[in-house]
Amino acid sequence: MKKWLGLALGLGLMAGGVSSATAAEIRASGEWAFDLSWTDNLGYRSAAHGDKEDDFNAHQRLRTQIDIIASENLSGVLFLEMGDSLWGSEDAALGADGKTVKVRRSFVDWNVPGTGLAVRMGIQGLDLPGATFGASPILSDEDVAALTLSYAVNDTVAVTGFWARPYDGANSNAADGNRGFDEVDLFGLSVPVTLDGFSITPHAMYASIGKDVDGSNFDENKWNSGSWEAFSDGMHSIAQQHKGVTPGESSRAWWAGVAFEMSLLSPFELKADLTYGTVSNDDEALERSGWLASAMASYKLDMVTPAVFGWYGSGEDDDLGNGSERMPSVSAQAWAPTSFGFPGSAFQQDTNFARNGAGLMGLGVQAGDISFIEDLTHVVRVAYMRGTNDADLLRRDTTLRGDLAPGAGAVFLTDKDSAWEVNFDHEYKIYENLTMIVEMGLIRLNLDEDAWGDEADNLGTAKKATVNLVYEF
Repeated sequence: MKKWLGLALGLGLMAGGVSSATAAEIRASGEWAFDLSWTDNLGYRSAAHGDKEDDFNAHQRLRTQIDIIASENLSGVLFLEMGDSLWGSEDAALGADGKTVKVRRSFVDWNVPGTGLAVRMGIQGLDLPGATFGASPILSDEDVAALTLSYAVNDTVAVTGFWARPYDGANSNAADGNRGFDEVDLFGLSVPVTLDGFSITPHAMYASIGKDVDGSNFDENKWNSGSWEAFSDGMHSIAQQHKGVTPGESSRAWWAGVAFEMSLLSPFELKADLTYGTVSNDDEALERSGWLASAMASYKLDMVTPAVFGWYGSGEDDDLGNGSERMPSVSAQAWAPTSFGFPGSAFQQDTNFARNGAGLMGLGVQAGDISFIEDLTHVVRVAYMRGTNDADLLRRDTTLRGDLAPGAGAVFLTDKDSAWEVNFDHEYKIYENLTMIVEMGLIRLNLDEDAWGDEADNLGTAKKATVNLVYEF
């Protein structure tokens, strides 16, 4: 309680100080999200394997955005988050008095006087363009300290560029012989072109990755462990992740892609993305490069919107010495062809398969926006997935079987393996600002015994049934 009183007092003083100086307008918005979830076999192992897990859990999260608006040319945003809180644990245990109030975003927006150049600086949400599933497979829905510049050339063409610093191992500019190359810097550019009935957005990004950047022994007070897991899984080669190969020199990476959307033939719509990325290093085993293509075609009817979608991502060959052949990514948090295996849930219980389509191919069909009753909609979705990684990789090096064995959020499929996912989701708007969302899903793996050995035994179907309640204000 004291934490919240202190926070409220601080915001009040802030508001009072700003109001007296500039008569700023204060606006608050956000959401409370709750879920009651039943899950089973999230690690894809049956009870015969000996794995045990809690089948029922409840969570909650509060996100509050405070906009401090001085004028149409100057404003600031403070975005706070409390949660995700697991009922009965830590902040949501008996006695509460939670201490986990996090600053998710904190930035200032301002326009350069006399120009159309908009500047955003501070901790902000950063995304590269993505059309097929509404998000980028490289960098999406991620919070990072950055400087972003945006300029509208005309009604058709705009330009956005940014510099972001995801990691810096040093605490200051002080000299430290062990911290000469411990930063990661990103430089990005996108040029959205919007015409009547379609849009196309070419984009590119460059990354400088210091050789001393290592979050394996991260400081909880310095780096977000979930962020580092996404970064290392997306950027490192298998040799670096599982064979102990470490960089002697800094690495460089770049990506180029295009996002395309067409509604010219409405109600028919087409969305597509094509992206290539590469990480280069003096040690070939540390390199990683690959590509990912995706598309979705839909046709909106009065009571349903049928759609077909698919993707193909390049996969590993059978040689660790020449690096990895899956497309690298910084942190894909919203690339969501499905609502269970990928990050497509309304709140919790998703990303149980992968963060993007690297090393995978998939084909799916869905019927969305199904509605027979006012304020109640449904989505039915079926997706088939297959690996594009060479099965000989595991046959040649059997020690990798345990390292790459499937687990919650980390499924590595070879070209001999496959998986099915089924979603049946429902959304009911109780009030204008209060929505109940029921999500049901299952994922079934099929692993090749010749490639995986004993790791292919005792597989279980991952299942979920969740009830989410979201209040937006």
